Amino acid sequence: MTRKLLSLLLALCMTVCTSFALGESYTGSAMGKNDLVTVTVTLEDGKIAAITSEHQETPGLGDVEIDRLTEEVVASQTLNIDATSGATFSHDAFLAAVQEALTLAGADVAAFTQGETVSAEATVYDVTDADIIIVGAGAAGMTAAVTADALGASVILLEKSGVLGGNTVCAANGINAFDSAVQLADEAYQNAPTSFEDIEALHMNDLNRKELVDAFISASGETIDFFSDLGVQFKVSIANDDRNSSKNYYMLQTEGGSSTAITMVNAISSRLADTNVKLYRNTEAVSLVQDENGKVTGVLAKAQDGSELTFTGRAVLLATGGFGQNPELIAKVNPSLAGAITDEIAPTTGQGLEMAQAIGADAVDLGEIQTFPSVIPGSGMFMSFSFWMGGEAIYVNRSGERFTKEAFEIGPDILAQEGSLVYGIFDESNYNERMHSALLEKGLIVSASTPEELAEKLGISAEGLSASIAKWNEDAATGGVDTVYGREKLQPIDGTLYGYQVGVGAHYFMGGLLINEKTQVLNTEGTPIEGLYAAGEVTGGFHGRQRVDGSGLGDSFVFGRIAGNEIVNALAK
Repeated sequence: MTRKLLSLLLALCMTVCTSFALGESYTGSAMGKNDLVTVTVTLEDGKIAAITSEHQETPGLGDVEIDRLTEEVVASQTLNIDATSGATFSHDAFLAAVQEALTLAGADVAAFTQGETVSAEATVYDVTDADIIIVGAGAAGMTAAVTADALGASVILLEKSGVLGGNTVCAANGINAFDSAVQLADEAYQNAPTSFEDIEALHMNDLNRKELVDAFISASGETIDFFSDLGVQFKVSIANDDRNSSKNYYMLQTEGGSSTAITMVNAISSRLADTNVKLYRNTEAVSLVQDENGKVTGVLAKAQDGSELTFTGRAVLLATGGFGQNPELIAKVNPSLAGAITDEIAPTTGQGLEMAQAIGADAVDLGEIQTFPSVIPGSGMFMSFSFWMGGEAIYVNRSGERFTKEAFEIGPDILAQEGSLVYGIFDESNYNERMHSALLEKGLIVSASTPEELAEKLGISAEGLSASIAKWNEDAATGGVDTVYGREKLQPIDGTLYGYQVGVGAHYFMGGLLINEKTQVLNTEGTPIEGLYAAGEVTGGFHGRQRVDGSGLGDSFVFGRIAGNEIVNALAK
């Protein structure tokens, strides 16, 4: 008997008695982004008195959303609560689990789901003037804010969404650095042919700026030491990456179960909470403010209720990330990526870039965008490369036909298909309960017993899909070699079938606002715009044509650290 059926039967059995004992607790579960979210709801006198939860949701994002919902559900006695941007999976899972617990209790679930939706509490803007106004509370913005605060500057930090960390929390690799204390104490690092020149050569290509690469290298070790002082434990992780021009001896990862990005984001956000930085969430920057001489003196912003207000400062730092949530801009700067979606979870629409360009800022390498070819539309998730490159899945278009060899370089072929979207097909032998069950529950994966049924659910040609699977199975049975596109070690696709829709995701933006080694934003004549700085993925010139694995995090944390120091030094003159 399934859990859902059991829940329904129990609910029916309990309808004869809708009252419940004082302080009695009930448990419900639902699939979140990473695993089951399980809640225990305590009811008293017909109301939700307390909620506790167990989950594996993303630290700094999903767990923050669950903590917020726990408080708001008890306070408001409703499940009609808006989701925080980027945390929809965790939001939906928590509320579904609470609803299941209420059903098991025999409670009047409708009473908890009626009425107006509860939005985030209105922000009170009691301080609107500071030495530094920082736009964007991802890795770069938070690091700059903490750094500047420690040096005595007053800081206002504006965050467009309701959560901290931006897209940094999605980074899966480590962070590159040169000669940090952890590295200098490591035998493998000491024995490797490391040098300033070697890490410089690792990063240089025909587009990037040497002065920015050198600034990154020079500040990277100190940045790692700074995070070590915050309690982050790093280990040397010399990397073999065929995409790099030479071996990467400079990768660091954090100890423990969480990713390096999440561990560092948690460390800097915890430190941020202990500073005097004034943080305003759900506050969207609209434009930059200049004085009569062209100096940037503040930011015009929009509150959650739509009202506008001005934040005034002696300097402004843009740390707004890339523009994955702006498909029109992606298509404009790189027409070959027209139709691309994104795996970014933060509301990255390119506002910081456009605000600066509106006052004459230069931008470089905007068309240099790293893509992932297997992103599930609207979810911020992507299917594992090893899954569909290892013989377990095929890709078909809306005609149900395979169109290329499934490989990492499949992106342009996907974009060439109708709607720039395709469909992954696999069977029950490759169904991974942990990997796929959340997607199945959300409807992002569908299942069927026949190709025709699966095609109907996916909205593609049943005739084409049936023929594609039949041809695949024929090749699997006669040598295991794909006679159409050359894949090897084919396994038959049969039994229960699964399908999902995917597109090409714009993942990382190498280009952006041109800055100098002090993180000052340059105008189109190469001159710094007074009072304006930028750090992180909103900038260009550091990566050039290729982002070295580990230097995406470095871009944000290291240049955020540089920005905090440089701005305070400039204000002191």
